[in-house]
Amino acid sequence: MTNIFGRDFSDLDGIFKRPETLNSFARQKMLELNYILKDSHIYNCPPACKHCCYGSILMSYTEFSAITLYLQENWSPEQVRELMTQQVGLAKDDGMLLCPFLHTEAKREHCSIYPVRPLICRVFGTTAAPCEEEIVPMPLADELFHLGYRLLYYSGNRFIALNLNAELALFEAPFALWCLADNSETDRRFLCNYLENNGDSLRAVLFDRIRNVFFSLHQGERILLSGKYTSERNDGDEKQFLRRGRGQYGSENRCNRYF
Repeated sequence: MTNIFGRDFSDLDGIFKRPETLNSFARQKMLELNYILKDSHIYNCPPACKHCCYGSILMSYTEFSAITLYLQENWSPEQVRELMTQQVGLAKDDGMLLCPFLHTEAKREHCSIYPVRPLICRVFGTTAAPCEEEIVPMPLADELFHLGYRLLYYSGNRFIALNLNAELALFEAPFALWCLADNSETDRRFLCNYLENNGDSLRAVLFDRIRNVFFSLHQGERILLSGKYTSERNDGDEKQFLRRGRGQYGSENRCNRYF
């Protein structure tokens, strides 16, 4: 196993210095998510299974914020340093990114951030790897998932993203990419260089601020995305366009929104 970014993440203390207004926003959204899913026991997975914990597990900036808060409030500084030094950015030999919060040796409860795990881990597992055993999920109403998705990825009619530079913003990404995007201008440049040089966004979803489109990178090609990734929202007969702007929860480079 290797760190695909070739760097130590332990110096990224900026991710733990988020404005309190944004911390409050993240806490409230996760509380609301817990409430709407409280009666939905979606998967009956075997306790020892961790197959879905491999691959680029995507999350919103809201979920990333909630996770970093959880680490601050529940982990010791030594535990956080070990996580950032040894786990974040780690990949298997085939390049498959690992979830840094996976307890591989545990016989039960492999997730070390289970109370604030991302939405995708709560309702679908991940598409990174199929189940080794046949698992029959309980039905989840589409509207319930979409409600949870909008809670985390949007504020009103505006989607939540972080500006990387004048052209790009990060909308949905694995934990390691959010760390780089959220920490400092230097680390945002590092991330942009990584994306350009490797031509792979590790399934992360980017937003082109100039062309107003969502896309991911794979094998050096931009893959345009549609469906849930849209810069338009239809409400009845009225079409509302999301336009570039500054967010209300922080500085120009932290939690920028498009409205």
